[in-house]
Amino acid sequence: MLLLNIIMNNPTLRFDDGINITLEQMLIAKENRVNNQQQVFEQYPYPLISLSLVIPGPIKKSSGTVFLFNEAVQAIHQMLNQHNISIIHEKLYESITGDEALLSIDYNVDMLKQLCIKIEERHFLGRLWDIDVIDPITQKSISRSKFERHFRQCLVCHDNAKICGRSKRHSINEILSAIANKVNDYRNNETSLNI
Repeated sequence: MLLLNIIMNNPTLRFDDGINITLEQMLIAKENRVNNQQQVFEQYPYPLISLSLVIPGPIKKSSGTVFLFNEAVQAIHQMLNQHNISIIHEKLYESITGDEALLSIDYNVDMLKQLCIKIEERHFLGRLWDIDVIDPITQKSISRSKFERHFRQCLVCHDNAKICGRSKRHSINEILSAIANKVNDYRNNETSLNI
């Protein structure tokens, strides 16, 4: 909580003030995420929102990511409250490999995915969030393409993010700079769109 208070009062958030992590640590984190999801499904057989951040590079936890993560959790809560949707279970995971959240939701899985897509598309910071919705029956993530959604835009040039990522069109520093500018613009303008 102390770290969050310091971050909220800090005029400029950074994405390079954390610890470099290794590929092995990231692979273990992905494995842990799947295990955590399975444990939640064992207790709560409901659609699952799995939240993480879209942050390239070896630093996954910084003053900037802590702020982004908390804004994402608030946006999800706001959307659920606006639609009178119940949270059955919620768990937040803090880690140097990036904070994550799992929320079991008593709601139709496809409709829930569409609401989460709206958050990603309409919130000023939504492009920086990865909000997956996982079907409790198949335990697979529901794809955006199922709803004929447009590709996610590159943070630097606004082209197709997958194409830019595969071709390594932009350096990590360029992408982190674009993220930092977006976050600081949001904080300076207190921009928040209703979902």
